[in-house]
Amino acid sequence: MVFRRSTDTPNGIDSIDAPVEHVDGLTGLPDRWQLENWLSQQLTRNRRTGDRFGMFLVSVCNLVEINSGYGSAVGDEVLQAVSEGLASAVGERGQLARYLGSEFAVLWPGLFGAEESNRVAETIMKGLPEQVAFENFVVPVEIALAGVMSDPELSERLLLVDAESTLAEARSKQGSRVVVRDEAYGVRRKPDILAVRLQRAFDADEFQLYYQPIVSLTAGVVVGFEAVLRWLSPDAGPSGAELIQPGVFLDALRASPIVVPLHAWVLHKCADEIANWSKQLNIPSLFGATNLDPSFIKNRAFQQVVNNVIAEAGLQPTQILLDLNANTTGLELDSLWPTIQRVKADGVGIALEDFGIGLGSPDLMRRCRFDVIRLPRALIKGLGMAEEDEIIIRNLINLAHDMGCHVIAEGVETHSQAEVLRAAGCDLVQGYLFGRPAPASEITRELDEVIKLARQAAPPKDR
Repeated sequence: MVFRRSTDTPNGIDSIDAPVEHVDGLTGLPDRWQLENWLSQQLTRNRRTGDRFGMFLVSVCNLVEINSGYGSAVGDEVLQAVSEGLASAVGERGQLARYLGSEFAVLWPGLFGAEESNRVAETIMKGLPEQVAFENFVVPVEIALAGVMSDPELSERLLLVDAESTLAEARSKQGSRVVVRDEAYGVRRKPDILAVRLQRAFDADEFQLYYQPIVSLTAGVVVGFEAVLRWLSPDAGPSGAELIQPGVFLDALRASPIVVPLHAWVLHKCADEIANWSKQLNIPSLFGATNLDPSFIKNRAFQQVVNNVIAEAGLQPTQILLDLNANTTGLELDSLWPTIQRVKADGVGIALEDFGIGLGSPDLMRRCRFDVIRLPRALIKGLGMAEEDEIIIRNLINLAHDMGCHVIAEGVETHSQAEVLRAAGCDLVQGYLFGRPAPASEITRELDEVIKLARQAAPPKDR
């Protein structure tokens, strides 16, 4: 409703016409529920009067980096500063709400064209901080702004899709991250809804990490965990929430602006869990493995993010294994390797996935010095059934060892496969035989069972 700046309230907001249960606890602003209620009212009014209004989404693009580099308390201070700047810029003219984690929404009535919308966008941007000063440091604030016009034919949901699509475009821009549209373009343009949903999913904490044990074939003990990404979408299935496998959304994710901050989040979560399990299991060398995307490696903050994650979790660099898939990285690997080499020099392990198939050829081992070679499930599934598969696996393992690499076999599902791999000299294994990927809470609760399953990998005389 009407917002007025005041020094008598924590966030300077003197009046909020919203029920207490629909007020954001951090900023004191109305929440998304209240925003959608406003949208419904405004669109109903527009259909009756023919008026139009502008909807603007404002995002703190670097909030994840701020939280990672300075801590979530500093991130909260930045969000409060942005909310105060927005409230001052909007004044009594529009309606302001907290939309999602890093995003705010503004409804501005009485707008009919691009010139007016651009003027409002300029007013909003001028009121926002470019940096927030603390006692001993200054935090830069990167803002993206998207603006769209209402249309009587659009529902609240389609208007939100338009706004979110425009914001995704604004966030991906270099320089001025402002995109304003004066037409309801979404229905005609058919935006990539999946890309938009990924952004919302990240801001709404819908992504989860599942962990699968990595086991030593010689000792029968857990030596590490691979973190794999899952998306618990609240509206994907016919009955509501559904756990979505990465194969469904990885291509869209790689083209999304969230690919870098999501990788940083994955690293942080994985490192924290590995630190906890390392203490619980009393295994100081326990490591965590996560996938690397070329977009993350190219980011100038890549090495710093990796180093910060390790330091904050209290790990040794050797407790992080970064997996590169040659079939994803493709011909870029040569140009990316100097950057990868820098974190490798710090002690971080680098693994080559899908070795022996597709672009994961032995030639890569000549050009790049990997620490670990991963044998894919496609090569493992035939072990114990075809002699040719055993010959291929044995030679790949020997090649890897001759090049100074450890070997992890993926997709191990039977005892016979494990026995063949042990006879071939394979170092480590993972697969359903030793545990399916599971949430961190389940792994923590079932650590004794994880240890018991790992024991199956030991040679018979050691069991």
